[in-house]
Amino acid sequence: MSYKSRGWLFAIILLVSVPFGANASTTGDAGVYLFGRDDCGFCQQEKEWLETEGIPYHYMNVATDKEAARLFKAIAEKHDTSKVTPLTVIGEQVILGFNGPDTTGASIKAAILAADETDIRTPQEHLERAPVQDVVVGGGCSETECDSGLSGTYLFDLPVLGLVDLKSFSLFSLSLILGTIDGFNPCAMWVLITFLVLLSQAGSRRKMVFLAGLFILAEAIMYNLILNVWYKTWDFVALDQIVTPLVGLLALGGGAFFLYRWHKNKNAALVCDISDIEQQSKTIGRFRAIVEQPLTLATVAAIITIAFSVNIIEFACSIGIPQAYTKILELNMLSFLERQGYILVYTLGYMVDDVLVFGLAIWGYGKLEAHGHKYAQMSLLVGGVLMLLLGGLLVYDPSLLVL
Repeated sequence: MSYKSRGWLFAIILLVSVPFGANASTTGDAGVYLFGRDDCGFCQQEKEWLETEGIPYHYMNVATDKEAARLFKAIAEKHDTSKVTPLTVIGEQVILGFNGPDTTGASIKAAILAADETDIRTPQEHLERAPVQDVVVGGGCSETECDSGLSGTYLFDLPVLGLVDLKSFSLFSLSLILGTIDGFNPCAMWVLITFLVLLSQAGSRRKMVFLAGLFILAEAIMYNLILNVWYKTWDFVALDQIVTPLVGLLALGGGAFFLYRWHKNKNAALVCDISDIEQQSKTIGRFRAIVEQPLTLATVAAIITIAFSVNIIEFACSIGIPQAYTKILELNMLSFLERQGYILVYTLGYMVDDVLVFGLAIWGYGKLEAHGHKYAQMSLLVGGVLMLLLGGLLVYDPSLLVL
């Protein structure tokens, strides 16, 4: 065999033996362990980045692999950090979340270089021998900090603002800006869609405003509590696996009910068009009596459950921005009232997107109501089909909803 032929043969063997893509979960010597889930958008972003960079990694699916779930929980508890995904273990270091190539990506590369100085290679060895540390949370490294192997937790790639150091903001502006950015999280948009479909069938603007207000208030209270304590004490991945199918079942039930109402009353629009004034008045009176009936505890519980699920789903995907924010508050040694004041500002910013969405829904309801019964019946059909699709995906394969 000629020298050139041997060279080509060696190159082919090398390409075949290098792990890439999906196969990277079972091979590779870099010691990069990515704990994630298939329905976590930030996990998919990190996997794509690792593959683009040609970095071998082990994918540990905490939703389907019991041993991966056990290691994930033990590592999070060892370092007293949140049980969210993605969580990346490299030698002695742990990185939580994935903020982007220029931030978390830089932290991962720095951790790989630092791993050459230790004999810790696996998550099991990490649990046994790695020192307890402040976990790097979705941030990056400055040039100086990466060169020295120290993690720069507060460098983030934010929408619109670009690459910024969170410590450069005043606490008030930091609270408002990060809260608003954190609120526009695509992970929970399907929950908002489901809830909007429910709101569209509230029966009156007053009830719709009440339900939307209850949802926003419940979500704000839940998120405020998370920022205070739950981000360390709750297992968000486990909760998400319970709450997501429950919301899916709620959507399936609501979708079936809407389609039943549509089928039962699909010809009612024609009757309304030719009915006399007295008959129309009686019909309006019946609807008004239904609308004015008090909401049941079951309705309130369902609204609170949906609001709860929004926060759980968002935190189960990534906790980078809120956890870095709470760490900055801790470093400033604020009093209890000062800390609560800034967290309130953050929470108000977090709710901006929901207020806008529900405001548009309420405005749209008025337009729908003005166009008569046919449009209301069409909303039953469209809403029912949409809720059945969303519910089916949430119950059987939530990963299809990852953006």
